[in-house]
Amino acid sequence: MSLYFWLNFFVIIAPFLLSFDKKVAFWRRWPALFLSILVVSTGFIIWDMVVTELGHWSFSEQYAGTLKLFNLPIGEWFFFIAVPYATIFIYECVRAYFKEKILEYSRYILICIGSIGFTPLLFFLNKGYTIIIGIMFFITMLLISTLKFRNFQSSWTIIALFLSYIPFLIFNGIFTGLPIVIYNEEAIIGLRIVTIPIEDFFYSFSLIALYLFTYFFFRKYSFKGGDGLE
Repeated sequence: MSLYFWLNFFVIIAPFLLSFDKKVAFWRRWPALFLSILVVSTGFIIWDMVVTELGHWSFSEQYAGTLKLFNLPIGEWFFFIAVPYATIFIYECVRAYFKEKILEYSRYILICIGSIGFTPLLFFLNKGYTIIIGIMFFITMLLISTLKFRNFQSSWTIIALFLSYIPFLIFNGIFTGLPIVIYNEEAIIGLRIVTIPIEDFFYSFSLIALYLFTYFFFRKYSFKGGDGLE
């Protein structure tokens, strides 16, 4: 298997092995987790296929391998299993070990932050990938501010989002540093934090937030006891 595959393996292996811890008992949430993965990953994989076909990015055969499914390396498919598994595992650990607090702030703050996504339409109209990310970021913020706002007021969610960015910085730094994922410089604005394109921070937030967003819906109605917030 490729290096890309093994990096995703290292993302998921610890959360998987700890899923049977009695306090967290993450295995009880697998139905809601896998439904969330099915819904969100399907959308992002289709997006992946499109932007790959458009030439916005490509994958290094040296690190991602030559074995592909629908023009995406196997490691990329594994990415959309490993990342949500680890992210939602972090959320459930936070629920198990921290007392919840509700942060009282206006939902319109999220909508205003999401409007940053329209900036590329004003200043970077020729940067196709940046525009797509910006629109996705706005849609994400609009969804969570209108349909699951209370969940995103919860300290559990905010802490989980913050903690999820630690492995993101580590592994995305590796993905873009080697690089495993090669960005077309004509499709992005070119601003990077070390090796990570600025677009990836908005992509990562949208990805993680949407997994949590759908998970909250499915968790509430899970037959193993849905005690999700409303």
